[in-house]
Amino acid sequence: MSRFIEKCCVVFLLVWLLPACDHKELCFDHAHMVDLDIRFDWSEAPDADPRTMVVHFFRMDGSYYTSRELPRAAGGKVRMEADEYMLLFHNGEMEFVGEDGNTYDSFWLYTKPQSILDPMGRGELSALPPEATAGEPVRGIPEVVWGGQYTYLNVQRGVEGQSVTLKPAEVTTWYTIEVCNVENMDPMLDVSGALSGMCEGWRLKEGVSAGVSVTMPFELERRYDEKKLVARFPTFGHCPVSVGKHTFFIYTSRQTYYDFDVTDKIHDGNGGVDEPKEIHIVIDDGIKLPPATGGMTPSVDGWDDVVNNDINMN
Repeated sequence: MSRFIEKCCVVFLLVWLLPACDHKELCFDHAHMVDLDIRFDWSEAPDADPRTMVVHFFRMDGSYYTSRELPRAAGGKVRMEADEYMLLFHNGEMEFVGEDGNTYDSFWLYTKPQSILDPMGRGELSALPPEATAGEPVRGIPEVVWGGQYTYLNVQRGVEGQSVTLKPAEVTTWYTIEVCNVENMDPMLDVSGALSGMCEGWRLKEGVSAGVSVTMPFELERRYDEKKLVARFPTFGHCPVSVGKHTFFIYTSRQTYYDFDVTDKIHDGNGGVDEPKEIHIVIDDGIKLPPATGGMTPSVDGWDDVVNNDINMN
């Protein structure tokens, strides 16, 4: 008799719970959840080739609501709650660029830390004497970033066929550095470069550079026939004129380094206010690299400044 009562109780509980489960399924599909078609207009960046696009939704009080990653540059459909939103968007799947901030006002993209000698494969020997760096945090070169903001979107309850068109633009600035008349280039000698006074990140809301002044290391391509060292890389721009000096460093695996003051070239190139999307720095005084024989040791004291170079950009 007791077992019969127990079975009855189990059946009663199942009958009572099943409608509750059905109710939750129906609630998920209520009219406050709608389909939104997100489209990207690439007219301001026709050559863009992002892997994915990320859209961050913030409520009108600035609080974070959700993010959606779309696998196609053209866009796609997402399902979300009907409400009013502010949007920030950028390309995704980036290795060297991170994102931070849980409000519309605080959200930003930033470039991640890197060792100063990583580009020449000597990351374990990243300690350099103070005079061989600018004394700033070291951050890696970012990927190319396309993004922007959309200040008001009303996703309406129970309305089909809703869409929003977002127009990404490239936010990164390209730097090209050429060092001409370079002697003693040798495949056995490792070389890399770094540039100080660069911006750490980017705020999509205002469309401006952000963060602290950092030094960015990068690879230097050796063009033997032209006797040149060349680098071309994207950045989040340089820090304002008030920051002061910008120094270009060349490091070698023989523990020698070269430094060039390129402040005027960077600042004069943008009128001191608005930075163009291309900065080209040419250093034509010529340098003589050390012989490739020997090797790098972990000694910080062994580093030698070949010559302090103040480059005349006139």
